[in-house]
Amino acid sequence: MKTGIREMADGIYMITLPMPFRLKHVNIFAFLEEDGFTLIDTGPNLAGVLPALEACLAQIDRRVEDCRRILITHFHMDHCGLAGLIAGRSGASIYLSEIEEQTIRTFAREENRAWHLRRFGLEHGLDSGTLDTVIRAFSAFKTATSPFTAAGILADGDQLNVGGRVVEIIATPGHSRGHISFHLPKERFLIAGDHILPHITPNLSPDLLVPDFRPLDSFLASLARVENLPVATVCPAHGRPFSDLKRRVAGMREHHRDRSKLALEALTEGERTSGDVSRFIFGDYLPPFDRLLALNETYVHLIELERSSSVHRKMREGLCLFERVDSNGAG
Repeated sequence: MKTGIREMADGIYMITLPMPFRLKHVNIFAFLEEDGFTLIDTGPNLAGVLPALEACLAQIDRRVEDCRRILITHFHMDHCGLAGLIAGRSGASIYLSEIEEQTIRTFAREENRAWHLRRFGLEHGLDSGTLDTVIRAFSAFKTATSPFTAAGILADGDQLNVGGRVVEIIATPGHSRGHISFHLPKERFLIAGDHILPHITPNLSPDLLVPDFRPLDSFLASLARVENLPVATVCPAHGRPFSDLKRRVAGMREHHRDRSKLALEALTEGERTSGDVSRFIFGDYLPPFDRLLALNETYVHLIELERSSSVHRKMREGLCLFERVDSNGAG
């Protein structure tokens, strides 16, 4: 997809912004109002993104300074990175879910994040070199999210009036613990953030500070929450808008069933770390950051297999090992 702006309905625009990653773009949404506009998500605070946003806004006779509200799907840099900068120039109020607001405060200290990431990675079989590279990358992109303070909280079931349009808030945890989506019943739109993407499944990763969070279980429950909405168009954060919500939900469920089967197959020969299982599923030759994402998603499947008594885990010499459980309940 190319950088640009597209009118989705009267006064509702999808703005596609560039990113220097494997996912080369992010979609954000502008709702025109009498005295300005509301944004859903902002894009990252990286070189070239703000000028691209300004150029798109100019096509609808708006400036960054005209922004009145920013609604955030979740606290990832490609979704909220420009929020603080835009709010600083416009005075816009920023809103997101309570859980994501808590995440901002919890991970305010970079060393806190790095310590938890290193401990988790080593425990689950990721090598120190990969972890060093990933932590350096996180540090380099520290400024990709401009600091901001939320003016208010968006809760499941809330209804907003955005330029005369009804916008319903739907909690869709999974990709992040406090992810929300936005349903426009009259327009039959679902602005889905990273919850539902057209060609890939969103990464599911553990919350290292909330070990009871079950990303896969939450994600599947969130799919069930939205699959029967009377939606004509799903507007994702990455990829083109698409129409067949139920078919896409079914495909994502099947993907995760297949992934769980592969995780079990990887344990046929005995106990392995999540890192071992991820290499069985994804291969050995991933870039460092993708290696971490693969490990995270593999671990998320393994903990659900553990809950279903298909596998059990043990600690040995600082490593977390998973082992398949036979039909008699023994490892």
